[in-house]
Parts: sequence; C-alpha cells; structure tokens
Amino acid sequence: MESAKFNDWFNKKTITKLIEKDIDEKISNQLVNSKSLYKEMESSYRNEFFYKNTLFNKYVLGTYSLNTTVALSEFEIDNSKADFAIINKKKSFVVEIKTDLDTLDKLIYQIEDYYKVFSLVYVLTSENYYYQVYRLVKNTNVGIMVLTKRNTISIRKFAKDDFSKLKHENLFRLLRKEEYEDLIENQFKEVPDVKPIFRYSTYLDMYKQLGLEKSQKLVFNEVLRRINGNDVEYLKRVPLELRWLVYQSHLNREKFERLLNNLQGGI
Repeated sequence: MESAKFNDWFNKKTITKLIEKDIDEKISNQLVNSKSLYKEMESSYRNEFFYKNTLFNKYVLGTYSLNTTVALSEFEIDNSKADFAIINKKKSFVVEIKTDLDTLDKLIYQIEDYYKVFSLVYVLTSENYYYQVYRLVKNTNVGIMVLTKRNTISIRKFAKDDFSKLKHENLFRLLRKEEYEDLIENQFKEVPDVKPIFRYSTYLDMYKQLGLEKSQKLVFNEVLRRINGNDVEYLKRVPLELRWLVYQSHLNREKFERLLNNLQGGI
C-alpha cells in the first residue's frame, strides 16, 4: 500500500530511533532520501501529517515565532478531537483539517465543539473540497484555509471572533494540574484548603466566576508558559519535513543535540 511508506517514516517512532541510533538499513536509506520522500508525499499523498507540518512551518516558524507561540494537536474538546491549534498572545485559533482522504460528515459538530474553547475557528482543506466546505460555513464566522496545489496555505475566508459559545468547563480542561492551580491562586486572594480529591471541582467553581473572555485569556496565558527554550534554539536546524514530529516529541537539550548530530552525520 502506497501510504505505508510515508506513515512508516513520518511518525514519532522514527524520531526516537534517530535519537537512540537504532536505525536499520531500510530506515537509513529513507533518512538519506527523506526530502525526496516528502516531495513524493506532496504530490501523491497529502495526508493529515503533511497538512500539520505545513501549518507548523508556515505559522509557528513563519508568521509567528517559537518564542511566543504554542502549537497543540489531537486534544479533546467535548466529543471532538481538535487537529491543530495555535496559541499566541496576539491571535489564537483552532484548525480542523479535511484532506482529500476525509469526509465532511462530522464537520459542523466538530466546529460547534471547538467554539467552546476557541473564539476563532478555521477549516483547512484542499482545492477539491473548498466549495463543499464553503457551502457548509458560508453564513458563519468560521474561516477557510486552502492547501493549494503548490503546497502553500491560502486564506479564502477569514474567521471572525465569536466568544458567545465559550464554556468554562472546556477551557479549564485544557490545563494541567499545576497550571490551573497557578491560575486560581493568582486570581483569588483566598483559596479554600480542601483535600486533593476535591481540588479540581473547587478550583473549577472558582474559575466559573470569571468572565468568559478573561477566562479564555488566562487559560491561554498558562498554556504559553509551556514554551520550551530548547525548541527555539534547535528546531530550525531540523529538516523542514521532520519539524512537526520533533516539536511534538518535546525533547530535552541532550536528546535534541543527539538528534541533530545523527541528522548531520547522515547516519
């Protein structure tokens, strides 16, 4: 199956193998030819990974900056799993990806869920799906991006802010334990001393006292504290086709240096 050669190479296991030098001859050959493999994917099999890697290179490394931006992927918002999101001090938005390999059956329900956390929602699709997506969202605040045949991202319909559907519960779930504790303790002069088992529900009840726009901003500010200095220093030295995979791997300095040494050595 043609997709197997792309899926076998462009996954997190490959990054682990590159770091550990556990590379067999087959993978070594693919690494040497990774650019041509990626080019082949561009022309014949633009899967979800390709869309995400393109988004990451264009927006996180291009329009914005690793110093000021966090990219998230595959996180749950109610009954949906968000494909890709960018959180930045200036602009934050979520992107639902619809490749030529997908259907549009769940799109409207996914969009409804995304508005519970994000006030800006985009759909990224291909030229082939553009008009079908447009018909579904033309009278809404949803934006549309198109991955063109030249593999650039074109905004065909700009998203408009909609804060009316935000939900405290969904925003709060985006945070890790230390993040929501930090948020509440900074916002309230007094925090009840409760047993750990009751802390989440107690803090959530306090969080619900905040206005929705403010509460969204506070959550996004906590997420932005996840920015990793190692990413900023090293990631642009990683080949373009592997950057999204490496970013998602959350490598420490030692592993980053080992990876770069192996990549530069050609294995």
